[in-house]
Amino acid sequence: MRRIFLACPYGHTDPAVVERRFEICNRVAAQIVRSGHIVFSQVSMSHPINGHLGDLDKAGVGALWAPVDRAFMEAMTEIVVIDEPGWRESAGVSREMGFFRERNQPVQLWSEVEHEFAT
Repeated sequence: MRRIFLACPYGHTDPAVVERRFEICNRVAAQIVRSGHIVFSQVSMSHPINGHLGDLDKAGVGALWAPVDRAFMEAMTEIVVIDEPGWRESAGVSREMGFFRERNQPVQLWSEVEHEFAT
């Protein structure tokens, strides 16, 4: 059973893009779980909570989530990045990929491994 940290670009000036990214993460996480693997989707967990953090700016929200992300990344053995537009520019995705690379753990793009989770 694989233990996957699911990463995706999240922040955007257009709220519709943020909502779309949240929905994509949920769909992909569901596909991974259906295939019998463990997944932690940071965007799926944090997005509903972020709605209650309106008093914080982007940096404040990021600082709040950083230790939470780290705890979950330490529990996972690989990262799969949803390679939607913006993933290359995302500082969060870059940091998360670096975490797994530093540990010589698999770093893969969803478009390259999606077929492995077909049910």
